[in-house]
Amino acid sequence: MRKIIITGGSGFLGTQITKQLLEIGAYDIVIMDIVPPKIKHQKITFFKKNLLEPFNKHGDFELLEKPYAVIHLSGKSIYGRFTEEHKKLIRDTRVNGTKNLVDLLSRDDYKPQSLIAASAVGYYGNQPGEILVESSARENYYFLSDVVEAWEDENLKLQEKGVNVTCIRNGHIIGQGGILAEVASTFKLGFGGILGNGHEYFPWIDIRDLVNLYITCLDENIPPIINGVSTSSNTQRDFAQSIGGVKKPLFYVHVREWMLRIKFGDFAQEMLVDQHIQSEEYTAISFTPKHDTLDQTVHHYLTLNNK
Repeated sequence: MRKIIITGGSGFLGTQITKQLLEIGAYDIVIMDIVPPKIKHQKITFFKKNLLEPFNKHGDFELLEKPYAVIHLSGKSIYGRFTEEHKKLIRDTRVNGTKNLVDLLSRDDYKPQSLIAASAVGYYGNQPGEILVESSARENYYFLSDVVEAWEDENLKLQEKGVNVTCIRNGHIIGQGGILAEVASTFKLGFGGILGNGHEYFPWIDIRDLVNLYITCLDENIPPIINGVSTSSNTQRDFAQSIGGVKKPLFYVHVREWMLRIKFGDFAQEMLVDQHIQSEEYTAISFTPKHDTLDQTVHHYLTLNNK
């Protein structure tokens, strides 16, 4: 039985990846996180670890030995007001946490065949009017782009040890919870909100497709960078109107950057970046998202509990 370690495996994406791996049935799963996994199963074991703390160089971590692959999702949620403390945690949990993980995985007893690491489309910055693919340079960027660049650099260092490394630049993940729940919760009293001017491109992916992308990367010869996005092109207006199709607001209002800054500080400018992102790598790995209609995806998750 092949061993898969999932860091941050108790979270939003990690829980869904775990469910899918259990359905496949070919893996033993180790969840490395600071909180136990939501799923209890005989094939799941829990290794409690805060990756901000280095692994003892002389430690014996038998549960982590000889993994087939590591799926690295660990990192502080970016959502919230960008205080200096919050920004430090966003960066440190990704950059320093990854450095500590890679230090362990570089040792012979803990070296996997593959490391599949979460990254983010925030890498590209704000680029209105451009179609962005994996080879595109970052431009007009803010804090999160700098974090993503440093985060990916730490992951890719494991290539020097002969490990296959793939960083998946996740788009906005649409599922039961996450950004969809946050935005949908603002549709109240007959009003719905459209972020920015509504024309900003909104790169997204259904969590079911993203789970399948991560699992595809376990066994394929995968490029080092992949954009984890749907094949459709949608804007902030499209996203709001997809939610409106379920919530039925009477009016839409534009939520401008100055309004977002009151609650979120500098996170406001990150929320409104304009990114028309596609993937050039899907054909190379024979991957095609199955759920790439935004209206249908939003409707599915907002009505899931009613079915």
